[in-house]
Amino acid sequence: MNAIFYVLFILLAIFVIYLIYIKYLKTSSSNNSKSAFTPKKMFKYSPALLNIYLHGKSDLKFFSGAENGFKATLLDLVNKGYIIFLNTDDPNLDKKNKHNKGLFVKINEKKGVSKLKPYEMDVINFLKPYGKKGAIPLYFIKEDLNNLKPSKKFESKYKSWKKHLENEYSTIKFFKGDSSEFMKELNDFKSYISGQGINNEDIYLDDINKYLVYGVALGIEKETMKNFEKYFDKNTLRDSEIYQILKLNGLNFVEQGIKGSYLIKSGDHNQYTGFYGY
Repeated sequence: MNAIFYVLFILLAIFVIYLIYIKYLKTSSSNNSKSAFTPKKMFKYSPALLNIYLHGKSDLKFFSGAENGFKATLLDLVNKGYIIFLNTDDPNLDKKNKHNKGLFVKINEKKGVSKLKPYEMDVINFLKPYGKKGAIPLYFIKEDLNNLKPSKKFESKYKSWKKHLENEYSTIKFFKGDSSEFMKELNDFKSYISGQGINNEDIYLDDINKYLVYGVALGIEKETMKNFEKYFDKNTLRDSEIYQILKLNGLNFVEQGIKGSYLIKSGDHNQYTGFYGY
């Protein structure tokens, strides 16, 4: 009888030790490993929606950090194939065109846009007029937005984008009840991509693109790029369209557009365009 009791006691002790391992040691080991971060909820929402959630939920009409949301919308469209990143040696580029330097993108006319949200279409429709034989020189957009007429067009599209994004945001419920769990997920993600040691085995190229897009939306673009540059080789990063656009400051036109829209006040004359502010 004592022997049976002894055996049962040993088995119970082993079972308890196993439970402790599962609950604490294995979890701790997993947390310390360099496995890829896999959010449960945040990737269900577009980068722009997360941007407005973080920066503008208290006052949607004037939410701060909106330019990052606009950038993230454009980059998300690149990542999903609606906008194509072109290398400078792409045959689609006219080598004699004086604008053929810097970064280029083009609208993917073969990909249907029926599933895009109105705020995503605002970005597409802003870029389209800049196409040169399909290629859109991003650096030229920044130069163009120094002038009143183009800056006013940007202002119109930017306001439309914000309005459509706010409308979309108003229909979304990010969580039920307490938001602390969702915020913890966002903060854990931010910590992972901007400060944690990672290597090439952790995430694939598609993940690099996606993580950079969300990094822009969450306001940690520079920190994320610095961290990726520390742990990824140059060839891997060179294959990331999103990294190339950010590294070469391809989206500087957004700040220029926001700035240029308010350079000339109502009644002022722009000597370069012949237009008056209104």
